[in-house]
Amino acid sequence: MNDAISSAVSSPRSFGATAFRGLVALYLLTIRQHLHGRRWLVIGLLFLLPAALALMVRFTSSRIPPEGLEFMLAMMLMPQLLLPLVALLYASGMIQDELEDQTFTYLLVRPLPRWAIYLAKLAATITTTAALTVVFTAITFGAIYLGAGIVAGDWMPRLVKTAALHVLAMTAYCCLFGLVSLLTKRAQIVGVVYIAVIEGLLANLPFGIRLITVIYYIRLIAYRTLSYVVATPRGPEDMAAEAWQLNIIDDPQLLLHPSPSTCLLMLLGASVACACLGARICSQREFHVKTPDSP
Repeated sequence: MNDAISSAVSSPRSFGATAFRGLVALYLLTIRQHLHGRRWLVIGLLFLLPAALALMVRFTSSRIPPEGLEFMLAMMLMPQLLLPLVALLYASGMIQDELEDQTFTYLLVRPLPRWAIYLAKLAATITTTAALTVVFTAITFGAIYLGAGIVAGDWMPRLVKTAALHVLAMTAYCCLFGLVSLLTKRAQIVGVVYIAVIEGLLANLPFGIRLITVIYYIRLIAYRTLSYVVATPRGPEDMAAEAWQLNIIDDPQLLLHPSPSTCLLMLLGASVACACLGARICSQREFHVKTPDSP
């Protein structure tokens, strides 16, 4: 092993090829780890909750239109609760699980930069959660619209846009909670508090404090690209404007809020910043792990 490391360090080209192959292998291994074990079962049950609720509502009440169900489940329940919880469960264990299982030692002795190890595991986590998000968002839409008398051409474009927004939110949450996991050993507790207070409470208040939340920017993009006006006995009702505290009476064009492109740049920029900061912390932090020679 020492000869291999010395040879890799002495040859930049060899080191680059070796590191790339090692990172690809780590990326694929992390994806396999994410799709096995109890965590996968918990994730699956969490993601099936909106579809189960949609079916229950459809079989017990015919007064709620499909568009209303879509808003409550796909744009309220999922992005405000399920997506951050799933991201927390996966991202908080990227490094911590390796430390607890004493497998991080084998990564450290390989000729791989620590920052690259972190980014490879983060990329695998984002890939896994994004794929699951798309699949279960599609299942939720199917439970809402299939058999409801609405042609697929009317709701499939909405599914595509909603899934894209969910993936964007999931990416931001994974980068954030991955960083949190390096700052504290109680990442899951901190994450739950963040989800409940920051994303759950502050994001629903019509104050500037919601500018620090992920879901605020997701909602602004959703409001401008999707319509959540639902027919009610009182007439058409804009469910999103009311639930998200958007003052469309005084500001119908939402000129006082960031534009969709600004929202997108904010989320992507914050994700990259959290990923880079996490990689830097990982490269400089001293990890206390057991080695095969340790008692």
